[in-house]
Amino acid sequence: MNTTAQLYFKTAICLLLIGMGAGIGMAASGVHTIYSAHAHLNLLGFVVMSIYGAYFALYPAKAEGRLPRIIWALHTVGVVVMFPALAYMLLGNPALEPIVALSSIVVFIAALMFGYVVWRPAGVRAPLASPLSTA
Repeated sequence: MNTTAQLYFKTAICLLLIGMGAGIGMAASGVHTIYSAHAHLNLLGFVVMSIYGAYFALYPAKAEGRLPRIIWALHTVGVVVMFPALAYMLLGNPALEPIVALSSIVVFIAALMFGYVVWRPAGVRAPLASPLSTA
Protein backbone atom coordinates (compact mmCIF):
# COMPACT_ATOMS: atom_id res chain seq x y z
CA MET A 1 0.00 0.00 0.00
CA ASN A 2 1.30 3.44 -0.87
CA THR A 3 2.34 5.90 1.83
CA THR A 4 -0.49 8.32 1.06
CA ALA A 5 -3.13 5.64 1.64
CA GLN A 6 -1.35 4.58 4.83
CA LEU A 7 -1.36 8.18 6.05
CA TYR A 8 -5.14 8.35 5.56
CA PHE A 9 -5.71 5.02 7.33
CA LYS A 10 -3.41 5.83 10.26
CA THR A 11 -5.16 9.16 10.75
CA ALA A 12 -8.57 7.47 10.49
CA ILE A 13 -7.65 5.02 13.26
CA CYS A 14 -6.45 7.83 15.55
CA LEU A 15 -9.66 9.77 15.01
CA LEU A 16 -11.75 6.61 15.52
CA LEU A 17 -10.10 5.98 18.89
CA ILE A 18 -10.78 9.56 19.99
CA GLY A 19 -14.40 9.24 18.84
CA MET A 20 -14.84 5.94 20.62
CA GLY A 21 -13.30 7.45 23.74
CA ALA A 22 -15.85 10.26 23.59
CA GLY A 23 -18.62 7.68 23.22
CA ILE A 24 -17.35 5.66 26.16
CA GLY A 25 -17.10 8.87 28.20
CA MET A 26 -20.71 9.73 27.39
CA ALA A 27 -21.85 6.23 28.30
CA ALA A 28 -19.93 6.23 31.57
CA SER A 29 -21.22 9.65 32.61
CA GLY A 30 -24.77 9.17 31.37
CA VAL A 31 -24.53 12.60 29.75
CA HIS A 32 -24.97 12.39 25.98
CA THR A 33 -24.95 16.10 25.18
CA ILE A 34 -22.08 15.85 22.67
CA TYR A 35 -23.47 12.87 20.74
CA SER A 36 -23.60 14.96 17.56
CA ALA A 37 -19.90 15.87 17.84
CA HIS A 38 -19.11 12.21 18.53
CA ALA A 39 -21.04 11.17 15.40
CA HIS A 40 -19.32 13.82 13.25
CA LEU A 41 -15.91 12.68 14.45
CA ASN A 42 -16.62 9.02 13.74
CA LEU A 43 -18.16 9.68 10.33
CA LEU A 44 -15.80 12.37 9.04
CA GLY A 45 -12.75 11.27 10.99
CA PHE A 46 -12.95 7.53 10.50
CA VAL A 47 -15.41 6.62 7.75
CA VAL A 48 -14.66 9.38 5.24
CA MET A 49 -10.92 9.33 5.92
CA SER A 50 -10.93 5.53 5.44
CA ILE A 51 -12.82 5.83 2.17
CA TYR A 52 -10.30 8.40 0.92
CA GLY A 53 -7.48 6.06 1.99
CA ALA A 54 -9.08 3.07 0.27
CA TYR A 55 -9.46 5.07 -2.94
CA PHE A 56 -5.81 6.09 -2.90
CA ALA A 57 -4.81 2.48 -2.19
CA LEU A 58 -6.86 1.25 -5.15
CA TYR A 59 -5.60 4.00 -7.48
CA PRO A 60 -1.96 4.57 -6.48
CA ALA A 61 -1.27 6.78 -9.51
CA LYS A 62 -3.83 9.26 -8.15
CA ALA A 63 -2.10 9.18 -4.74
CA GLU A 64 1.01 10.77 -6.25
CA GLY A 65 1.87 14.43 -5.95
CA ARG A 66 0.94 17.08 -3.41
CA LEU A 67 -2.82 17.24 -3.95
CA PRO A 68 -3.71 14.06 -1.98
CA ARG A 69 -1.54 15.32 0.92
CA ILE A 70 -3.21 18.74 0.79
CA ILE A 71 -6.60 17.04 0.89
CA TRP A 72 -5.43 14.98 3.88
CA ALA A 73 -4.17 18.09 5.69
CA LEU A 74 -7.34 20.11 5.08
CA HIS A 75 -9.63 17.25 6.04
CA THR A 76 -7.61 16.44 9.15
CA VAL A 77 -7.36 20.03 10.36
CA GLY A 78 -11.06 20.59 9.68
CA VAL A 79 -12.13 17.51 11.64
CA VAL A 80 -9.67 18.06 14.48
CA VAL A 81 -10.90 21.64 14.94
CA MET A 82 -14.55 20.77 14.39
CA PHE A 83 -14.85 18.04 17.04
CA PRO A 84 -13.92 20.01 20.17
CA ALA A 85 -15.53 23.20 18.89
CA LEU A 86 -18.81 21.37 18.21
CA ALA A 87 -18.62 19.53 21.52
CA TYR A 88 -18.11 22.74 23.50
CA MET A 89 -20.81 24.47 21.47
CA LEU A 90 -23.24 21.65 22.34
CA LEU A 91 -22.24 22.02 25.99
CA GLY A 92 -23.53 25.58 25.94
CA ASN A 93 -20.89 27.77 24.31
CA PRO A 94 -22.66 29.29 21.28
CA ALA A 95 -19.70 31.59 20.60
CA LEU A 96 -17.94 28.60 19.02
CA GLU A 97 -20.47 28.33 16.19
CA PRO A 98 -18.31 30.33 13.73
CA ILE A 99 -15.40 27.96 14.37
CA VAL A 100 -17.66 24.97 13.76
CA ALA A 101 -18.90 26.59 10.55
CA LEU A 102 -15.40 27.43 9.32
CA SER A 103 -14.06 23.95 10.07
CA SER A 104 -17.05 22.46 8.25
CA ILE A 105 -16.24 24.57 5.21
CA VAL A 106 -12.61 23.39 5.33
CA VAL A 107 -13.77 19.74 5.34
CA PHE A 108 -16.16 20.52 2.48
CA ILE A 109 -13.34 22.08 0.44
CA ALA A 110 -11.25 18.96 1.04
CA ALA A 111 -14.19 16.86 -0.20
CA LEU A 112 -14.48 19.01 -3.33
CA MET A 113 -10.77 18.52 -3.96
CA PHE A 114 -11.13 14.77 -3.47
CA GLY A 115 -14.00 14.81 -5.97
CA TYR A 116 -11.68 16.52 -8.43
CA VAL A 117 -9.12 13.73 -7.96
CA VAL A 118 -11.78 11.06 -8.49
CA TRP A 119 -13.28 12.63 -11.60
CA ARG A 120 -10.12 13.64 -13.39
CA PRO A 121 -8.79 11.11 -15.90
CA ALA A 122 -6.08 8.82 -14.56
CA GLY A 123 -3.29 10.17 -16.76
CA VAL A 124 -3.97 13.86 -16.13
CA ARG A 125 -1.60 15.65 -13.78
CA ALA A 126 -3.16 17.68 -11.01
CA PRO A 127 -2.31 21.40 -10.96
CA LEU A 128 -0.67 20.86 -7.56
CA ALA A 129 1.23 17.71 -8.52
CA SER A 130 4.95 17.62 -8.01
CA PRO A 131 7.04 17.89 -11.22
CA LEU A 132 8.05 14.23 -10.94
CA SER A 133 4.49 13.01 -10.39
CA THR A 134 2.63 10.87 -12.89
CA ALA A 135 -0.78 11.34 -11.21
